[in-house]
This record gives sequence, structure tokens and C-alpha cells, in this order.
Amino acid sequence: MDENKPASVGLGGDGDEIAAIDEIEMTFGVTLDYADAPTWQTAGDVFRSLQNSLPADVALAPDTWDRFATALTHETGVDPATITPDSPLLDEAISWRGLGNLSRMMAVLLIGGAAILVLLVLALR
Repeated sequence: MDENKPASVGLGGDGDEIAAIDEIEMTFGVTLDYADAPTWQTAGDVFRSLQNSLPADVALAPDTWDRFATALTHETGVDPATITPDSPLLDEAISWRGLGNLSRMMAVLLIGGAAILVLLVLALR
């Protein structure tokens, strides 16, 4: 791993991100503003949304980041101590997990279709 690259939160785009947000909301007793969700690329993005949902004294409390990182990584098992505001939410290293990305799913379907076509051609010879 590139030492300058922040550790990923480890979400795979297969629904675990929903569970992570649920865990954050349950931990802090709030509902995040889902209008912000399209901008959530890093842990810091989600944390800012959380801070906007919390009373100022809780949002600025010294332990808020640690509680947030623990809740955010609960599903993935990533060590919350390794998470920084720049940590990407999605883990590109596990990009095939869950086929969360439509383009990857289309590639799998294309490859599968080509394999079936080759098998049919061979079978008809």
C-alpha cells in the first residue's frame, strides 16, 4: 500500500455502506441529511454531515471522531484508528466484492455472454 495514501474505510458498495450509515445514526441518535450523500467520498465528508446533525457541544467533543470512526468501520472490520478524514469510503482493492459498480457488472455479463457464445459455437461444430 502507498504509505501516503490514507487507509480506506473498506466499504464495498454492496450495501455495507447503508449498514455503516445506520450504525453512525444509531451511535449518535441522529438522522444524517441524505441530500449530502452524493458528495460523500471520504470519511471526512460523512463526518461533516454528522457534525451538522449534532448539537455543537457534541459535534466538537474530543471523542466524536473516534466514536464516528468506530461506527463507520463496524461493518468492515477496518481498524478505526487508521481512518482519517481523507480516508476513501470505498475500497478499490476489493472492487469486485458485491459487484457494486454497474460498469463492472456489465463487464462480467459481457465476458459471460462471450464465454457462452464460444461454448455454443464449439458445441455446434
